[in-house]
Amino acid sequence: MKHRIDPKIDCVFKALLGSEENRNLLVHFLNAILTRDLAAPITEAEILNPYNDKEFIGDCERGGCQSQG
Repeated sequence: MKHRIDPKIDCVFKALLGSEENRNLLVHFLNAILTRDLAAPITEAEILNPYNDKEFIGDCERGGCQSQG
Protein backbone atom coordinates (compact mmCIF):
# COMPACT_ATOMS: atom_id res chain seq x y z
CA MET A 1 0.00 0.00 0.00
CA LYS A 2 1.38 3.42 -0.98
CA HIS A 3 1.23 6.39 1.33
CA ARG A 4 1.09 9.79 -0.29
CA ILE A 5 3.03 12.61 1.34
CA ASP A 6 1.50 16.04 0.83
CA PRO A 7 4.30 18.63 0.39
CA LYS A 8 1.85 21.41 1.28
CA ILE A 9 1.85 20.30 4.92
CA ASP A 10 4.23 22.52 6.88
CA CYS A 11 6.37 19.80 8.49
CA VAL A 12 6.71 17.92 5.17
CA PHE A 13 7.64 21.14 3.34
CA LYS A 14 10.32 21.91 5.97
CA ALA A 15 11.66 18.34 5.82
CA LEU A 16 11.91 18.48 2.03
CA LEU A 17 13.27 22.00 1.55
CA GLY A 18 14.73 22.93 4.93
CA SER A 19 17.35 20.27 5.50
CA GLU A 20 21.01 20.27 4.53
CA GLU A 21 20.56 16.89 2.85
CA ASN A 22 18.05 18.42 0.42
CA ARG A 23 19.82 21.70 -0.27
CA ASN A 24 19.98 20.94 -4.02
CA LEU A 25 16.23 20.35 -4.05
CA LEU A 26 15.74 23.78 -2.45
CA VAL A 27 17.95 25.47 -5.08
CA HIS A 28 16.06 23.78 -7.92
CA PHE A 29 12.70 24.67 -6.32
CA LEU A 30 13.67 28.35 -5.95
CA ASN A 31 14.94 28.53 -9.53
CA ALA A 32 11.72 26.97 -10.82
CA ILE A 33 9.52 29.38 -8.87
CA LEU A 34 11.58 32.54 -9.44
CA THR A 35 12.85 31.91 -12.97
CA ARG A 36 11.21 35.03 -14.47
CA ASP A 37 12.46 37.34 -11.72
CA LEU A 38 16.10 36.21 -11.62
CA ALA A 39 18.91 37.72 -13.67
CA ALA A 40 20.88 34.48 -13.18
CA PRO A 41 19.96 31.12 -11.64
CA ILE A 42 20.48 30.56 -7.93
CA THR A 43 23.48 28.29 -7.36
CA GLU A 44 23.62 28.18 -3.55
CA ALA A 45 21.26 28.58 -0.62
CA GLU A 46 22.01 29.02 3.06
CA ILE A 47 19.56 27.21 5.31
CA LEU A 48 19.00 29.08 8.56
CA ASN A 49 17.49 27.76 11.78
CA PRO A 50 13.71 28.32 11.48
CA TYR A 51 13.04 27.86 15.18
CA ASN A 52 12.65 30.51 17.87
CA ASP A 53 15.40 30.18 20.50
CA LYS A 54 13.14 31.61 23.22
CA GLU A 55 11.27 28.45 24.13
CA PHE A 56 11.55 28.52 27.92
CA ILE A 57 10.20 30.85 30.62
CA GLY A 58 13.76 31.71 31.70
CA ASP A 59 14.40 33.14 28.25
CA CYS A 60 11.99 36.01 29.00
CA GLU A 61 14.18 37.14 31.90
CA ARG A 62 16.89 37.96 29.37
CA GLY A 63 14.69 40.62 27.76
CA GLY A 64 13.07 38.79 24.89
CA CYS A 65 9.42 38.53 25.94
CA GLN A 66 6.62 40.99 26.53
CA SER A 67 4.27 40.87 29.48
CA GLN A 68 0.83 39.45 28.73
CA GLY A 69 -0.87 41.05 31.73
